[in-house]
Amino acid sequence: MSQTQSAPGERSLSKSIFYGLLLGFAFLGSILFVKALLFVLLAAAVAAGAWELSTALRKAGWYVPRVPVIFGTLAIMPATFFGGAVWQWGITAAMIFFLVLWRTVHLLWERRESITQSFTKSIRDFSASAFVVIYLPLTASFTILLLARDDGAAWVIQFVVPTALIDTFGYLVGRKFGKTRIAPGVSPKKSLEGLFASIFAGVTSSVLLMVFVLKHDWYFGLLSAGVILLAAVFGDLAESLIKRDLGVKDMSTWLPGHGGMMDRLDSMLPAGLVMYLFATLLFPMS
Repeated sequence: MSQTQSAPGERSLSKSIFYGLLLGFAFLGSILFVKALLFVLLAAAVAAGAWELSTALRKAGWYVPRVPVIFGTLAIMPATFFGGAVWQWGITAAMIFFLVLWRTVHLLWERRESITQSFTKSIRDFSASAFVVIYLPLTASFTILLLARDDGAAWVIQFVVPTALIDTFGYLVGRKFGKTRIAPGVSPKKSLEGLFASIFAGVTSSVLLMVFVLKHDWYFGLLSAGVILLAAVFGDLAESLIKRDLGVKDMSTWLPGHGGMMDRLDSMLPAGLVMYLFATLLFPMS
């Protein structure tokens, strides 16, 4: 979201813009030409994010089995698209059960600790695995449910474009003009100036898309902008808090100029969830 002026060691602006545009064109190409391709891209992105988060948790002392998480993440996207909510929740429950079973067998195989220590560590590890599943593949799969609607492609554009612009305008304006910090204890680079830029970009793009793409009244665009802004700000601050607790600046360095995949998904994940709820409640399919 919003950031203050640049400092030594800050991400490269040129790389951030280049790879941001590359990701944007990949998204538009998938959603405009072959709708089903979006869940392939989303599955790959969320799987990468799950690997990053699992790795960071393991370094901090929580053991999350990474390979089962990746396979589960790759499975839940097409299953949700073709099987709906039943398969979505079924695979989520199966993922958590299998991760718990995997870790249990792993601890029994090692047998390096006392029963009390093993039990305590097991509960922590089980909780960490469930958190990864709920935070990433489950939350992302609501975007797939949204996409599966007859007008799903337009609704996905309705939240992805404003969220991206919220992030981009907040970053650029905050980097150049940001002086007033809004959450120094969680993310010291978030600024009030960048937040205002994010609000302007989010409201403007949301209203225009609602009117000209979805063909609904403009005030639904305002409502959409409100829920997207809240979700994006919450998601960004939540990931900042997670990174602070884990003691990392970025989840990885896979995306030059952006950090890791999680640093791109932090706002998108909750925005997709709230837009699914928004569309389902206000514009239910007949």
